[in-house]
Order: sequence, then structure tokens, then C-alpha cells
Amino acid sequence: GLLLGAAGAPEKNLRGAAGEGGVSGAAIDCKIAAPDKRLVMLTSSGLGTWGPNDTLVPNYNLTAAFRDLVLRLPDEAWGTAGAGKKQLARTKDIASLAPKDFREPDLYGELEVVIIEDTCFLKESFWNEGDAHFDVASGVGLNYKLANMTTDVSVVRPFLGKGYLDGGWCVNWAADRPGFLGGLGFNPEKVRHLSLWDVLATEDFKTSIFELEAGNYKVASQNKAYSRNVLSDAATQLLTSADIIIVNGGNPDFGSFILKRFAPDLMAPVLRRVAEGSVIFVGQSAGSMLGSADSGLTFESGPLMLRELMKGETRGLGLTGKCAVRPHDKGDTWDLASAVYGALKGLSVVRVSNGNALRCIGAECSIVGITGLPGASVFSGPEDPHLQRLSRAFVPPPI
Repeated sequence: GLLLGAAGAPEKNLRGAAGEGGVSGAAIDCKIAAPDKRLVMLTSSGLGTWGPNDTLVPNYNLTAAFRDLVLRLPDEAWGTAGAGKKQLARTKDIASLAPKDFREPDLYGELEVVIIEDTCFLKESFWNEGDAHFDVASGVGLNYKLANMTTDVSVVRPFLGKGYLDGGWCVNWAADRPGFLGGLGFNPEKVRHLSLWDVLATEDFKTSIFELEAGNYKVASQNKAYSRNVLSDAATQLLTSADIIIVNGGNPDFGSFILKRFAPDLMAPVLRRVAEGSVIFVGQSAGSMLGSADSGLTFESGPLMLRELMKGETRGLGLTGKCAVRPHDKGDTWDLASAVYGALKGLSVVRVSNGNALRCIGAECSIVGITGLPGASVFSGPEDPHLQRLSRAFVPPPI
């Protein structure tokens, strides 16, 4: 398509004509039956790519794709002035927004956003103030204080600094930086962090999960789900009133346990709202795996969460039909595994590199971002006889 933007700054190039509000990319058949109204965007690295010193370099194709989803929300998301705000936004030239980092408080300022942070709950850097990434110098990191967690840190302290908890760090989607919600002009008072585990699990149950991280798997398996109370009602209200729901990156196995085993009744209205197009679902990294058809393709997590909490279950929320997302694709590391995994499970594994995303508007899905392409494969597709031969070798012969 037509490329808009300054030469020499490819991250600012926009595919698509001025004013379209969207970007073009490779179409992906996720086997979603039409008609459908879902608005889903599953990113690898948020709305950009990572540069030096833990800084995000915003990608304007991704940001334009996100903006396009926002303009597809029902008018009621803005109250009585919704139709007018959307019409005004549609008259703006996309290229003219790029130098301003797409900051549009008039468009975004009234929208309600909930960021589900359960995937971050088991990270060392989330809790340990002595960790180098507890306060990320670039101002885009997340910790328990910024996320307004209610869990007493004394529950976590016995497990800190011992190598038990997950490595890495979580981004703060609410940050007032380019490529994040604050930088786009969202009202910070309308952007809320939520961990269902934080507000609903008992201290004993929380302790048992940290024990599981430490290798004591017998403790956690004895616990049951929460009981409905005023806190669960408040969480339900947040989820049912949100215009955009984001699931952050982190631990996909623990995130799957929360969304599918611990509090599935709280997620059921969210899934219904996604299907009717009244809320945008955004994922990042592990959050994208969870939003897709399957979250099994990772080796960063140990086996205990999957074995003890999920009993081997890796199905995602299924918001992208038969497409499962493998984020952070680079080179051919995941090519064979993804192809065989998809063949054996009857899925299409979409390998998404940093700076790209799988976006579904109704039944139409495509890759948006820097390249607009999924990871390349040595196989031509699921019918490739070489893939069929390799996949068959993984299936035990009949006895």
C-alpha cells in the first residue's frame, strides 16, 4: 500500500491512505464464522518495539491499527457525544497525527480501560524493591505499588531473592509515555489496574501459589476457588463497564489458571462483550497467547503451574478462532515446533514478531505492524506433505 511518513524513519511509515484509520497486512484465516463483531488485537510487544535502555519505540502502524479499533466501538462508549467524536476523529489525516505520537485526548479521554495484571503477579521485579527492574528508569515498568495491589508484601517477602519467582519485568500500559495509554491521551483516572488474584484469593491461597513456585506443588493443589463477595462484585463492575480490556504479559500458565479456572465466571461477561463488539480486547506477549486459541507454546515457565493448576490444559480464550499466537518470533526458532504443534492440535499457529500484532475485526484477521507479516516457515501450509510426515512421527502408533 501507500507509505506515509518521513523517509529514513520506517517505524513511522503508515500503510494505507491518509484518513483511512487502518493499516493493511497479511490476511490470516482464523476460521471465525461470519458475521462477527469482535475487536481483538494481540500484540507481541505492545504498540511498538523495544529500543535501548528499556524504552519503547512506538510503531505507528500498530498505533493506527489500535486507533481504528477504537473508532469501531459503539457510540455509547463516549456517552451522548460519541458519534460526533468519532466523526471528527475520522476526518483527521493519519500522517498528521504521527509527529504528535497519536496523542488524542479528545478521542481517548473518556474511555474506560481495565488492565488485567495477573500475569505479572509472580514476577520477582513486581515485588522486590531491590530488583533492578522494580523501578524501570525509562518510566514504563510496573510494580505492585503502581498497580495498586492490595496483597500485603509480607506474604511475598519469604520468597524474594531466592530464584523462585519469574524473571523479567512487566510494562505499565498506563504510563504517560509515547506508545502507552497515557501518551495517547487516555485519562489516568479511567485506566485501572486489576488483578483478580490480588483482590479475590485468600492469603493462604496466595502463599500456596508462591510455595508452588518454590517447588512445593502439594500445597496449591488442595485449594479451591474464591467465594463471591463485595470485591468480586466490584471486579465484575469494572470488567462490564470497560471499553478496552488489556491482558498484560508475564506468566501464561498462571494467567490461564486465573482466567479459566479461578475466576471464569468473571471472564464470561467479558467474552460475551467481545463477541458483541462492545469492548476491545488487547493482549501483550503472554496476554496475547491467552487471548488466542492456545497458550502452550512456551518454555520460559516451569512445568508445575501447567501440571498442577491447569492439569495440562493449554486452551486459550479463543478470541482469534483457530489461531494460536506465538509472540516474540525471531528467526526460525519456533518454526518447526509451531508447525507441528498446530498440526497435532488442529490449530493455525501465528508467529508474531515484536512490532507486529494479530488483529481481528469481526471474522477478518490480519497481521498489522512493522512488516504486516507472520513468521516465515519452511512449510507451505498445513497440507504440506513434509509437515504431515513430521507430525505423524509425534503420534504414538496404534497398539
